[in-house]
Amino acid sequence: MRELEVRLALVCFGGASLAVYMNGVSHEILKLVRASKVYHELSSAEKADPSIAYKSCAAARPYSTDTEDVYFELLRDIGKSIDVRVVVDVVSGASAGGINGIFLARALAFDLDFDPLRDMWMRLGDIEELMEEETLAQRWSKIYMYPILWLFGDRIWEGEKTYSEARRKLSRFIRSRWFEPPFSGTRMLKWMLDANTNMGEAKPGASLMPRGHQLDLFVSLTNFYGQKQSVSLHDPEVIEEQQHKVSLKFSHTQGRRSARQSDFDDTNIPGLGFAARATSSFPGAFPPVRLKDLRAYLRQNDLAWAHEQDFMTKNFSDLSEDLTSVRDMAFIDGGVTNNKPFSAAIEAIGDKPAHREVDRRVIFVDPRPDEAQQSKQPQKKDRQGIPGFFKTILASIAAIPRDEPILDDLREIEASNRDARRLELVMKRIDLDVADLVDKILLLENGAKVSTAMLASWRERAHEEAHKEAGFAYGSYVENKAAHLVERLSKFLNEFHKNRKVVPDNGTDKSVAHWAAEKAYLSAGDKSCRNPIPFFRSFDVDFRVRRLRFLIKRLNIYLQENPQTAEQISFSGLKSHIYDSIARYRERWQPSFYASVPHDWPLDQTMDAIATRMALEDLDIEEDQTLAEAINAIADEPLRVVLFRAYVGFAFYDVLMLPMTAHTDLQEIDEVRVDRISPLDADQLHPDGKSPLMGEKLFNFGAFFSRRARENDYIWGRIHAANRLVDFLCDAAGPDAVCNSVDVEQIRKKLACAIVQTEKTHTQASDRLIKRLEKEFAS
Repeated sequence: MRELEVRLALVCFGGASLAVYMNGVSHEILKLVRASKVYHELSSAEKADPSIAYKSCAAARPYSTDTEDVYFELLRDIGKSIDVRVVVDVVSGASAGGINGIFLARALAFDLDFDPLRDMWMRLGDIEELMEEETLAQRWSKIYMYPILWLFGDRIWEGEKTYSEARRKLSRFIRSRWFEPPFSGTRMLKWMLDANTNMGEAKPGASLMPRGHQLDLFVSLTNFYGQKQSVSLHDPEVIEEQQHKVSLKFSHTQGRRSARQSDFDDTNIPGLGFAARATSSFPGAFPPVRLKDLRAYLRQNDLAWAHEQDFMTKNFSDLSEDLTSVRDMAFIDGGVTNNKPFSAAIEAIGDKPAHREVDRRVIFVDPRPDEAQQSKQPQKKDRQGIPGFFKTILASIAAIPRDEPILDDLREIEASNRDARRLELVMKRIDLDVADLVDKILLLENGAKVSTAMLASWRERAHEEAHKEAGFAYGSYVENKAAHLVERLSKFLNEFHKNRKVVPDNGTDKSVAHWAAEKAYLSAGDKSCRNPIPFFRSFDVDFRVRRLRFLIKRLNIYLQENPQTAEQISFSGLKSHIYDSIARYRERWQPSFYASVPHDWPLDQTMDAIATRMALEDLDIEEDQTLAEAINAIADEPLRVVLFRAYVGFAFYDVLMLPMTAHTDLQEIDEVRVDRISPLDADQLHPDGKSPLMGEKLFNFGAFFSRRARENDYIWGRIHAANRLVDFLCDAAGPDAVCNSVDVEQIRKKLACAIVQTEKTHTQASDRLIKRLEKEFAS
């Protein structure tokens, strides 16, 4: 059976009250991942059972389910042709998207309940709840504003029909205290902390993440006063720039061999709550927030923060050596400096290896795409005229920076995709040449048994032959690999020191390069004095990982081309071992693996201790033994040859391919598709091209003025996401897997009906919408 991993990187844009819409979108993504995990854990016989359903095989969890059943049905139907698993790699968000990104990542890490978040938005996402009681206008406050509101009310609402609740609350808001932030920062902080807590307890055994997999969350903040950062130039040698953009990172690793490590467990709820409060601190609406404000709140409410030191060291050590001063920094909405945080997600994708054939997608959630995209009518000529005085100032300060397009990020992905296609073509071209070279020096005879010592010896011989065949190009390969390894070790040492609560030295890269030159691993001098081989044997983790990933890729390609072999032979044990081996090698880049190595030793001693602890050559011997046993156990002769060539002959591929790319794992350069979830993408639901979202009004603050608006946007968020997720799954599986097995339109209707049936029990002001949707999707 062909296997496919659909790997998602989610990017959530800012949007004030459109956070409610994005919460609905996030809920659906969570539900799809839940269904995928349950389906993936079934045996082949269970997956083949047409009557099997989500509820009959999902473990009991403390939350209600609805669309999980339909996603499970879709995966089961697609599974007749291809076994698909959905995994979220990265979540990146700013402002309103940052809040929902935090909730989604925590839910994915520990399979937590999202329902309390719906209740929070419906009840507390209200203008009168967001404001402090003493700031709210009373009936006769600023009475002179009433005629203005009556006169210009329709223009404020852009001519849309509004309801009494929204008009009343807008009037009260405008007549409330001026020239100070109207919304309560303390209340918002409390709600964010409570929301994370109300999702449920983070239990060790519950997670939606695969073992050995790391989930990363990036949350954008803006450091109001900025922080001076040194930049090296030619002349002057160093200048200082003011940096306002801040990106907080949270990670969760569901260990394959080692213990779980997580920034999303209950001990770090204050850190998550602070990130949510800070990223959504819309200028002028909320006051800025400081870490000292969080500490004061925790003291006042007798709350602990066991994860505080880790959180501070991981996220703020680059801002200041004195972490005490960081607590006085004022942070505002991350959307001010990075409202569409693509770059962090794109960068993180490259470090997310897949265990099977992979379909990588960046999905961005944009509740309000550019106005130019929304309108299907030609632009009016007056739109292109000279903007007025106030319009110019307001657009320059607020609108344009937050609406900066993502063109550069998309072009970066496009360029990476071109590289992936080019490398794939080159790989196919050199396959036959490499096969001939390997067979010429190391021909695996039919049925011959392979010993561990033989395999190890052949690997070494293949390296030597690759050196000879590559000629002068081999020098480029070695220099490239050595330089990368120096950079990798520098980055690792910075993380190593952070792990010990020590602020890393800015000159780590120069120190490591100097150490490598002294050891003659890396030198610009006489080549005869340079010997990088011991350097690679002791520290080159990434080469070993590339080799095993290449082995997996070759095995998967062979099984796709020869499905009868896949049906006859179980490769789960071999694949599982290779995954374990990859995890063991990659574990060598985890600072926690070196708990016994002191951080204050001289660099030379530290590197010796790290090399001893890595013990890479011992792992190599274990790997040789496992592969020798696997090759000997396989009766399919062509498959034996494929595994032998891939493992022994990998050096030939690495020498030819690595210099072509800056990417450290040439097997992980896959094409990345970019998809969007927005109101404009549900064409069949809104044929008139108009967005149904009510939160768009009042500069995206509209849903704060009406529960009806919040209910409307949340329901549409779920429906839009469900429709788009079906699109993505069917596209990834391909037409052959979908056409004969899946009634796509019926799946869409089932999803919508399940959503409506659930949400009608939670609505108070949307009877008309619920009835319309029931009628529409019942037909």
